[in-house]
Amino acid sequence: MTKKRNVSKNRKQNIRGNKTVRIIALILIIAIATGLWLYGNKTNNKAAKISAIIAGGAAGVGLGLEVANKDFDLETLAKTGSLKKALLERDENGNLLNIDLICDAQDKDYYNYNCSDFKTQEEAQAVYDKCDSDINGLDRDKDGIVCESLPKKRKK
Repeated sequence: MTKKRNVSKNRKQNIRGNKTVRIIALILIIAIATGLWLYGNKTNNKAAKISAIIAGGAAGVGLGLEVANKDFDLETLAKTGSLKKALLERDENGNLLNIDLICDAQDKDYYNYNCSDFKTQEEAQAVYDKCDSDINGLDRDKDGIVCESLPKKRKK
């Protein structure tokens, strides 16, 4: 039973980590928000229109970040109020590019990174190796391999 759960969990993580799936989901949310807006406009329902604006706007921002291969660390943003400090850049495959900023955020105690902040084990390992410290406890069993529960990056 545990093996089935792990397979299902890994499958969900792989789907969630797929950029195409995320883009399609955001486009669907925008389409639903558009339909909600049209319904609210037709029936003069202000609540529907406001909901559509909020959902569509959030999905639009998410889509823009996804297409631009950027991400924001919301906790760092909340603590520092700086978009620049909270900005995380990713390449076309979703790999973090500005690992030095992550190391700085850890050192300055802006953010405590956990395995759930990374998409793949390799991404977490790259941060662990680059930052040269494990102040966040990514390597719980102290074997030098971090976030072993995260999915491995698929070979192309």
